[in-house]
Amino acid sequence: MARPKEVMDDEMARAADAALRQIRDHQICFRLQAIVSYSRNPVHVVASVMGVNVTTLWRWAKRFRKEGVQGLRDRPKGHNPSKLNSTQQYSIATWLDTGKNAEGCYTVWTIPLLQQEVHRVFGISMGRTPLRLLMRKMEFRLKVPRPKHYKTNPATQEDFKKNS
Repeated sequence: MARPKEVMDDEMARAADAALRQIRDHQICFRLQAIVSYSRNPVHVVASVMGVNVTTLWRWAKRFRKEGVQGLRDRPKGHNPSKLNSTQQYSIATWLDTGKNAEGCYTVWTIPLLQQEVHRVFGISMGRTPLRLLMRKMEFRLKVPRPKHYKTNPATQEDFKKNS
């Protein structure tokens, strides 16, 4: 059996109708109009006429009940900001460009080694994906060796190179 949804009450409908008359933002007005219509008509009819899903309509009503008109605004979208500031990113770019770590020792960089170095030097734990994306943003690529078949015979390959 489905979980019962909150029922629209008259007080909430009046509040939505009053807010509808004051607000000029078309997106919020659309959502408020849907909530007002939901108080007078069946939810599936309102959702069909407005061109939204029933669940979306319930979500709007729930957010309006809890937060008022501000709850109907879209929430920010996107990724979390980078943990590294621009100077730290510049340091990483220098490491990758020179092939040396922070102490000046030559290093063949891999993502796990870069993770360890960032944690050791800056005290910041980063995952593999954010580091790979940062490298791509700085236009660096990891060197990947050519694949070798498990049945290769190095002696036969050398002989082929000499005789062809």
